[in-house]
Order: sequence, then C-alpha cells, then structure tokens
Amino acid sequence: MKKAGAVLLSGMLLAGGAAAHAEQRMQGYVGISYAELEQYDRFFGQGRYETGEVFARLGGHLNEIFTSELRIGTTLNDESGPLTSRGVTDYRHDYIITMMLQAGYEVGIFRPYVGVGYSYVRERVTLVNGNEVTGSFDDTTVAGGVDIYLGERLGLNLEFTQYYDTENLRLKGPSAGLIWRF
Repeated sequence: MKKAGAVLLSGMLLAGGAAAHAEQRMQGYVGISYAELEQYDRFFGQGRYETGEVFARLGGHLNEIFTSELRIGTTLNDESGPLTSRGVTDYRHDYIITMMLQAGYEVGIFRPYVGVGYSYVRERVTLVNGNEVTGSFDDTTVAGGVDIYLGERLGLNLEFTQYYDTENLRLKGPSAGLIWRF
C-alpha cells in the first residue's frame, strides 16, 4: 500500500504542477477510458481471457513534448469461468494505479505519443467456497497511443498499453476514452 500511496502522491504533484505551469495552450486534462485487457489464464484453464476495465485519468503537459499522467482503474466486467481444479469462480482487479511519463508531439488535431511508467495492481479471486483471496504486484508499464482533439477542450484517446509482464503474468490491451483539457 505504501507503493500505491507514493505513486498517487507523485502523480498528483506532477499533474498539478504541470497544470499550474500555464502557457497559452491547455496544460492539464482529465479523462475516462474503457480498456479490454487480455491476460494469461492462471485460473480457468482457457489459455487467455479478457476483463473490462474503466480508468479515471489526470494528467498535465510538462512542456511541448512531455506529459505526466496518473490513472486509476478497476474491473467493470469480472471474468467468470468453469470450475477448475484451482477452485476459482471469479476474477477481478480491485484497482490498477499507474503513473506514466509520455513523450509526444501535437500535429494538427493529433497528438501521437509513447509512454513508460509504473503500475501497482491488486487482484481478487473468488473461490468456489465463497472465500476471496487477494494478491498484488507491480511492474513497468509501456504504452503507445494518440489523442485526437475535437475542439478546444474535448478530445478522444486511443491507446494500447501493457500494464505488466512478470513471470507468467501479463496484462495488455487497447483502450478508448474521452479527455477534457483545462
């Protein structure tokens, strides 16, 4: 939990500092995204499965190239599977907290970017007997995407992100969302 707190605090400081460093263009943004994230199946014996995640995002432009972003997400669509020898009936992410530094450049209405950061994840499984077991892990996160500005404040965000890739765990997938610049 200390790691999650540190990520949250540093993200808020970076995003807030960037928004306060105002120039003539919009400096900060908030957003909401939906991601369909694929991962290796450790519980249901299906090879891979996907969970639907929603992310709230807060970011700020540090300069013309770099942006910092804090995102916090949770599972909207739990994965349920057939009963296996592991005895797991449901899987979800309680939360995914990510702090990311992105490098990109605005070209007309488009801002393509790549990003790297750190994610802290807490997952929960429900066992056939009704008990719940939680686990957490952290890893480096990488992303590539594009912001598409539809006007002065409103924009779309399309992105592919790999939130973690450790041992036999991998979480990755596309997302789409809305951003509001301020």
